[in-house]
Amino acid sequence: MDKIGVIFIVNIFSTIVSNLEQLGIGMLLFLLAYISNMGLGAYKNVKLDGNTFDWKKIKQSGIKFVTLGISIAILSIVLSVIPNYITYIGITVAPETLSTLDGVIIISSFLGATINYLIDSVNKIKEIFK
Repeated sequence: MDKIGVIFIVNIFSTIVSNLEQLGIGMLLFLLAYISNMGLGAYKNVKLDGNTFDWKKIKQSGIKFVTLGISIAILSIVLSVIPNYITYIGITVAPETLSTLDGVIIISSFLGATINYLIDSVNKIKEIFK
């Protein structure tokens, strides 16, 4: 491997490590929104709709959360490496642009899913308090 390839790999590793904190915060927000949605859904289904509590659904929700969380984290890592790849293949991009792209990618990956579950949670709260 040539010197440029080694520098590229070091830059990728550095980018991933520096983004782990941001990914962790995004993952925490996603987790809280997901658990909120799941808890409100369980309450609504049992107390309002008269269904029986089903541990199987809770287990399936847990599996869904783990799958979504890991998938979104991997997607965020891959997307955050793209600016390094752009530079590696020779396209000149201003450092400010790369930094902005990096932040937008990380924020948008978890933010979309988090907002979706927050909206669903708010709708469930509205149904519960009717």
